[in-house]
Amino acid sequence: MKVSFYLESPKGTKRNMEGLSPTAIFARICYEGYKMKYYTPENILPKYWNGNAKPHRAKETTKFPEYPEFNKRLDNIETAIKNTIRKYANDNANKPPTPAILRPLLDIAVKDNGNVKRETLLSFFEKFIEQCKAGTKTGKKGKPITEGTIKSYKTTKSILEDYQKQSHKDLSFENIDMQFFNDFTKYLTLTKKQSANYINKNFKVIKTVLNYATDLGINTKTAFKSSSFSAPTEETDSVYLPEHELKEIAGLDLSNDLSLDRVRDLFLIGCYTGLRFSDLSTLRPENINKGMITITQIKTGTPVAIPVHDVVNRIMFKYGGNLPKALSNQKMNDALKDIAKQCNSLKKKVSITFTKAGKTVTKAGKDTNSAPEKWQFVTTHTARRSFATNQYLNKVPVITIQAITGHKTQSAFMKYIKVAPTEHANILQENWNNQKLEQPKTIAI
Repeated sequence: MKVSFYLESPKGTKRNMEGLSPTAIFARICYEGYKMKYYTPENILPKYWNGNAKPHRAKETTKFPEYPEFNKRLDNIETAIKNTIRKYANDNANKPPTPAILRPLLDIAVKDNGNVKRETLLSFFEKFIEQCKAGTKTGKKGKPITEGTIKSYKTTKSILEDYQKQSHKDLSFENIDMQFFNDFTKYLTLTKKQSANYINKNFKVIKTVLNYATDLGINTKTAFKSSSFSAPTEETDSVYLPEHELKEIAGLDLSNDLSLDRVRDLFLIGCYTGLRFSDLSTLRPENINKGMITITQIKTGTPVAIPVHDVVNRIMFKYGGNLPKALSNQKMNDALKDIAKQCNSLKKKVSITFTKAGKTVTKAGKDTNSAPEKWQFVTTHTARRSFATNQYLNKVPVITIQAITGHKTQSAFMKYIKVAPTEHANILQENWNNQKLEQPKTIAI
């Protein structure tokens, strides 16, 4: 391990070639095959720097009488750098920190005088988001963090800020324990009136940030690793559109509103490709070649190939070989409800059950005037769910559908699709009927 100090501008700045302006001092750190450049909080006039002697330090001259204290600070910085690397390795099975991990640790050891307590969950959360945006913090397998994920991080951080303001709670790392979990859950449930799944999503984000802070050695409290530090989830009631409802949407005359027309067409492409909105909105003609759509999914980074359905072909022909331009997700959702409301088949009452503000809410009942109609629940995500469910009902192998939708396990996929019990019964009955037809006739002798 070697730490050497250098001047950013040894001969002075371009503005002042006489070297009369102080210049920053950085450390060049070489350890375990890694090399990194780290700027210290110190600066000095170049004429008082001795870059020829080893180690590089301030000149011992009466013209710079503070050189003893100055050089002592550099000695302390060098010691702090080496100790930080050693401590991380000792705490992590002798694995040295990467430069990306080491840099924030040095910010604490060198610039904050080792005062870890000055870092709070929210202050670290802000740095975490900035690193995600800059690309220095990556996801699984080194993949960049997507804009959608960063947006969800910002949302959770904003909720935490509101919670701290209203509750007057100290969100230092030392206080992120089961008491915090219970208090924050109550806040999300009663004040924010969030659903069970949305509460779970916020805690997943918080645990992601806490894990990263722990890996960096900034957080030492591990209460969040307990299985109890996880909000429950629930299986949601979401709608899908069977083939006859998709055909009604496709048959609507929207020529008097070209914006709705484009939204309808892009939605139908989603229904016959299974692509997420993030992928659907970035789909380009160059992704389509020889009857095959090939695209790398933004969320997972996984390449996928999807055959072009006749409906997709007809839509592309309508747009001269191009694809309809996407609006924002929210604008698309608003427009889809205007479109779906025009379909008679989507005006039927539906039963939707979910947990909100800690209570099970059911909007349902044929005889209930306030019961919602199906068109009210159509969103951009309905397209993807409709694709998965319709292909399952068409007896496409589950493993094939999963390869396109990106579900990792069959159990996750089966929770995703929306098949009514009667539809499962019909599938079983049809299989039984086919088995009867395939059985050889018994010939009496």
